Amino acid sequence: MKNFVKIVLVSNLVTSMFVPMLARADSTFVSPATTGSVAPAHLDFVIVVNPALFLRVSTGAANNAASNGTIDTLTFDVPSANVGDGSEISGTGGDLTAGAATIRVYGNSGSLSLNSTTTGPLTSAAGDTIPWSQISVTASALPRPNNTAGFTSGAVPHPAFNTAPAGGDGAATTLESVNKVVRVEGRWTYTYLNANSVPAGTYGATAARNGRVTYTATQL
Repeated sequence: MKNFVKIVLVSNLVTSMFVPMLARADSTFVSPATTGSVAPAHLDFVIVVNPALFLRVSTGAANNAASNGTIDTLTFDVPSANVGDGSEISGTGGDLTAGAATIRVYGNSGSLSLNSTTTGPLTSAAGDTIPWSQISVTASALPRPNNTAGFTSGAVPHPAFNTAPAGGDGAATTLESVNKVVRVEGRWTYTYLNANSVPAGTYGATAARNGRVTYTATQL
């Protein structure tokens, strides 16, 4: 039994002596060294780039590596004298003000699909409705100083709203990658077309009255 204990102790001691050597970098000893002798040493490098996906519409994180739960509200106030006369009504709200919002998308695993989802027409407390076809969206480049270094600023296409009675996914647009990376941003400006004469009331405003649009970026 004593001999067995001694063998174990000696084995552990030998192992502990060599473990530090296993963690050392590569080395070469040359002796004798003469003119032109070479002693090489090596290191292997590994860079791990994790996949990421980021979407911002209106207020959001200042960079593409964080989340922000703020949901902005766009409001279109139609004067009594202009109800249903076809004059477009500009909005208020949005991070760029006057019914305009930042759109920023980032992904590093190839092209992306961008879509919008509605849950039905905007509805008032009395049950009257305004279809999403009455909301127009104009895409343009993000103006300075709002643009972000490293992002391509341009007219990011807006996915058309689903105007069906029950809503649903809209018409998705594809954002093509460059070298498998998508880094684009722009401005979406929303207006109310005001083409229909509708009863007085507040339409939308809450998710329960179909006033919320959900945007999604999907990795292809």
